[in-house]
Amino acid sequence: RAQRQLSKFADASDSAAGPSSISPFVPCAASRIPYILQAARIGPEDVLYDLGCGDGIVLFEAARRCGCHCFGVDIDSPCVEAARRRSSELGLDGLCRWAQGDLLQLPKGALGAGASAAFGAEVQQPTVALAFLTGPGLVRIGPWLHEEWKASSRGLRLVTCVESLDTAMDYDDPGAMFSDPNHLG
Repeated sequence: RAQRQLSKFADASDSAAGPSSISPFVPCAASRIPYILQAARIGPEDVLYDLGCGDGIVLFEAARRCGCHCFGVDIDSPCVEAARRRSSELGLDGLCRWAQGDLLQLPKGALGAGASAAFGAEVQQPTVALAFLTGPGLVRIGPWLHEEWKASSRGLRLVTCVESLDTAMDYDDPGAMFSDPNHLG
């Protein structure tokens, strides 16, 4: 149902269904969430950011199961509003916060000391950042994520779920594909 609603916004620049989307909204299967939380080694002392949080289900489960603070960012305003409403219904407002934002426009330091300035809200720096991305999305945001990880003063852990690693290549770079010769030349 949410995907059908989002398809109405396919031409909007502030939509997960829009032309610049690196993380289209696809609801996360509930059966996958425990594995995601385990891979991130999340505990009650963590601050988890979900970059492209969609409906917020992963953060709701992280807050409930792990007791961590959560912050969700999504380009799609309807998704952010739905996550806020659901968070309130579940009694998780004390652990979960939300912001509308374009991941491709986040400044250097947004996952560090500049988090509050980047999101226009008083938020803690993350210890874990989660991103479900398309392959081309990983190409576009990967260098920024790497810089944020290197600059982290809190030991930032990154967990990325990529729809297809074989598409994680910059097709605009003429040397990206097979730039190094193999044994065949």
